[in-house]
Amino acid sequence: MKSFKTMVLGICLAFTLAACDQAVWYDTKEEAMENGLEDKASGVTVEEYKGERIVLYEYEGALGAASITESEKGYHWYRSVPYHGFENTGDLPYTTGSFTFEAEAGVEVAILYGAIFDSTMEINEVASREELTEVTRLDESNLFYSLLE
Repeated sequence: MKSFKTMVLGICLAFTLAACDQAVWYDTKEEAMENGLEDKASGVTVEEYKGERIVLYEYEGALGAASITESEKGYHWYRSVPYHGFENTGDLPYTTGSFTFEAEAGVEVAILYGAIFDSTMEINEVASREELTEVTRLDESNLFYSLLE
């Protein structure tokens, strides 16, 4: 009788744990991105970082960051941080900020991001001033980012 109770308890626990996984999984990483991105997202770039697929994009003038997790279930979109944006205050040619983003698998990604307000400023000038080897601009957006080691 004791083993029957243990078996029933084990089955109940298995169902409970299965019900906790509310993540939506897709067959392809493209489907996960398409369903994860907001309708107004633009300037989408995908970076491979420490085995994780990191997606950076512009949404309503702010930088969005997410990861795409791959498992035997398929692909899952995961966003754990709010959007990061700036307002132009004064005569700054550009401004920067930073945040740490955690991918679903637990990998932490430090991101320096910013916005260029001076239309004559090139992205390589920002990289030089910030002493960075690589800075990526999101298409025609004024937003840029760099993944920090």
